[in-house]
Amino acid sequence: MKKGERKLYHFKSSEARVLEFIRNHSLVSRSQIASKIQLSKPMVSEAVHRLVKLGVVKETKKGKSSSRGGKKPILLSFNPKYRHVMGIDIGGTKVKAIVTDLNGELLIARNFSSKNIKSKDDFYNLIKNVIESFNFQQDELLGIGIGVPGTVDSLRGSISYMPAFDLKDIPLKKDLEEMTKLPIFVGNDVNLNTLGEMWKGAARGYKNVLMISLGTGTGSGIIINGCLYEGSKGMAGEIGYSITDWSKEKVHDLPFGRLERWFSGYFFEKVLQKLSPGTTVKEFFELSDSDPNLGRILDEACEHLALAISNSLCLLNPEVVVIGGGIGYNQYERIIKKILPVIEDVTPKEILEGLSFTKASLSDLGVCLGAIYMVQKNTFII
Repeated sequence: MKKGERKLYHFKSSEARVLEFIRNHSLVSRSQIASKIQLSKPMVSEAVHRLVKLGVVKETKKGKSSSRGGKKPILLSFNPKYRHVMGIDIGGTKVKAIVTDLNGELLIARNFSSKNIKSKDDFYNLIKNVIESFNFQQDELLGIGIGVPGTVDSLRGSISYMPAFDLKDIPLKKDLEEMTKLPIFVGNDVNLNTLGEMWKGAARGYKNVLMISLGTGTGSGIIINGCLYEGSKGMAGEIGYSITDWSKEKVHDLPFGRLERWFSGYFFEKVLQKLSPGTTVKEFFELSDSDPNLGRILDEACEHLALAISNSLCLLNPEVVVIGGGIGYNQYERIIKKILPVIEDVTPKEILEGLSFTKASLSDLGVCLGAIYMVQKNTFII
């Protein structure tokens, strides 16, 4: 192997099936695997031999003998330290990057500023600096997942548009793979947050999920039958472009969607600049409890948000709605109190039956963990 060349392992279908079973059923014997996935014992033994040689499976300990006696079987387990995975969450003002093992256990976490991104070169230089700061060798990393605040063609790994930086048409996957010689996967940040919550957070155990992310912008992620739904070009879930009052939304001059004209951190900041200069968005929510003008603005914002969510419920019929993002996570109690009465008033009762609303549980790790999940789904078995 040439210096700097990445060594990739390709699993045969039999090896992949064996590995998946071992990962989902810790401490199993070769004979148990053969009986459960219906492969011959020689095929299982051959697959296990290679997986153990690679280091992705460990021979852990000996199990109990059968009732007829004989040798104790050697039990196998998945090795989550086989490779590390890096997840990067690029936000409008900051970047969070983490490295985990294959079980998603956090090993390293770092924060960076993205306030100085003014061009494509700035964007690439920041990501390069983030990756290099961890100082990992190529063969230590399975890959890198990156969440960005914009529309993404996830199949090509290209960014169509990022309003926060006003950058368009960026072939991020292609350029970074050439730069790092590592597998790179790119996704919309809300979609990845949704995957993270399904893998490790509030949506764990659910197969049909709607996540609403409320931050600088307003977005959503959709899980259908356990799989992320991205649409034909990876742009599904753009709830921020929902229309909830066309009579007032015909004239639209914001760089975001029409719903974000009512509910978004960006819009709240614009309003506060006029009504209450110096007031932060966090203070806006707190003051809305006592200030009639600010209270009215929040009530109206939540009414439009509730209508957009109701429309989504009628289309998707999810089991759970997870509310996250910087505003959604920190102001969940205030928001849910205002939107639920509207949703219950306009949504058919049979659609609401059995539906639950919950606060996201991963806080600022959600996007990074979703990015790590995406890498494993595309390069490995999870």
